[in-house]
Amino acid sequence: MTAGLATALPLIVRLLQDRGVISAEQLELVARARSEHPDHVEEALVLGELASEAAVASAYAEYLRVPWIERAADDQGGKLVEHQPGVSEPQPLGSLDEVAIGSRVLASEVSEAVCRKYRLLPLRRTGVEIEVACVNPTDFAALEEVRMRSMHVARPVAVTNGLLVELTGAVFGERDVVREIASEGGRGASESGEEGEDEEEMEFVLDLRRAIPSGKDSQVVRIVNVLLTRAIEEHASDIHIEPYEDLVRVRYRIDGKLVETTPPPRSLFVPTVSRLKILAKMDIAEKRIPQDGAIALKSGDKRVDLRVSTVPTVYGEKMVIRILEKGGIPDKLEQLGFSEKQAKDFMAAAQAPHGLMFVTGPTGSGKSTTLYTCLKLINSPHENIVTVEDPVEYKFFGLNQVHVRANVGLTFAASLRAFLRQDPDKIMVGEVRDQETAQICMRAALTGHLVLTTLHTNNSLQVINRVVDMGVEPFLLGPALRLVEAQRLLRKLCADCKQPYTLPEDVALRHGLQPGVTLYRRGGGHCLTCKGNGTKGRLGMYEVIPINEMLRDLISSRAPVAQLEKAARADGVLFLDDSARTHLLAGLTTLEEVSEYVRLES
Repeated sequence: MTAGLATALPLIVRLLQDRGVISAEQLELVARARSEHPDHVEEALVLGELASEAAVASAYAEYLRVPWIERAADDQGGKLVEHQPGVSEPQPLGSLDEVAIGSRVLASEVSEAVCRKYRLLPLRRTGVEIEVACVNPTDFAALEEVRMRSMHVARPVAVTNGLLVELTGAVFGERDVVREIASEGGRGASESGEEGEDEEEMEFVLDLRRAIPSGKDSQVVRIVNVLLTRAIEEHASDIHIEPYEDLVRVRYRIDGKLVETTPPPRSLFVPTVSRLKILAKMDIAEKRIPQDGAIALKSGDKRVDLRVSTVPTVYGEKMVIRILEKGGIPDKLEQLGFSEKQAKDFMAAAQAPHGLMFVTGPTGSGKSTTLYTCLKLINSPHENIVTVEDPVEYKFFGLNQVHVRANVGLTFAASLRAFLRQDPDKIMVGEVRDQETAQICMRAALTGHLVLTTLHTNNSLQVINRVVDMGVEPFLLGPALRLVEAQRLLRKLCADCKQPYTLPEDVALRHGLQPGVTLYRRGGGHCLTCKGNGTKGRLGMYEVIPINEMLRDLISSRAPVAQLEKAARADGVLFLDDSARTHLLAGLTTLEEVSEYVRLES
């Protein structure tokens, strides 16, 4: 073999030649194997039976002086071992599931698409470095991609292709289903987004498990079903589908954090969005203005409602899908994080014959869940309960629910005026947005109806100033108001892996906590319960202020918020910082999480 031919060969082939695994006579077989499997030379060598996966991984490891991973010799329980350079005996690494769980958080930062594209998986973080399992550790473009996404130096670890496939499957799922569907022949739908109106698309409830007939549209239908099914399985609250110049990004919001998943290719973006718009009964031909719609679907035995919203961007329509599971509405307020007293005060106001209740907090703080939990508890055949929402999020039997449509004149105010002629007992208004709606709510509360509604404020007592600014007189607001409530959502620590620690004295004093107090922080690692995230689910912190006679008089006399707060504290009210401290000391959340929302003070 000439020197020129040797240098033209891929590095791994030359390394295996030097080790005597591949002979000069087998080079023709190497060329044939590479022509049959052109994507990856390592795969070609293994499938062509010219080298074992272990030989490929160990050759890379020896050449680069990096560790390499394989299954243990006895392969009991899926145990893995790591070979370190210069060490004769392999070191135990744990089971395949444990390694996968440990890498899950890092892998989500890099994204599933990158891991599958470059055949790699981040394993663990050590200081400023990340160990990255690679089938080809010499792929420096892949390592640079990891560095750019994780902001850590990527240190390669060689791994066999078969083992990496198993690890990737354990982290992201056995198959990259979206990419498989997208790689099939055919476009599935035209770029114009036009699709046939088949029977499934016209159904009111979409069954994600229903067999999909073959045809030109099946590819897009399957991609949509996979995106929705995966989001429901991951307990995501939202799906973001975002177009860019050359690619599409799909992200799930899980426990308040956006996590990337495998997107469809850019060529299938328009058909995918069109399919979802058809299901949501939106106008697929209109792409210049925002649109809203809804999809009802069934996943197994679960009924799930989707709220769909599109907004035109420079590269196409961005779509956000809110996932609403009726089964996620609890049976008690305490299950949301209310204390026993807070739940009792809230329900006492909700069961009053008349008055006005405000639930406040920023977007995504769980206000709708709180209101629907309350409505679920007070729903009775003996009372006429009506709701005015934009849009209706959860549909309940026994509630008369109206979806606001401002474009045809069905506004909050118009719906309220109509409902007041329908003999209501209790009225839920999605949000007070303007002076007219505020004044109608006030009149309803003063004329024998209970009104529950929401407002965007930083704390509950700021409701007073906001409503007065909308033109409601304080001397009317005081007698009408029954209760004001504010809330935020905190990530909840995983009960199986959280770790205790003692808070340093200076940090404790800065946050108004006792020096030496024991708190908890994320464990994560190899925890199977939270899949290495350290948190599982979310927990609410609340302040619930019943309006007693003293507060009513102060509101009517235009007292400042500071005076109202003082009076509420004297009545034993727990504010957001008190609720946060309670959850923190109970080991339900972390100091870092609490500090994002409130300032703890002694």
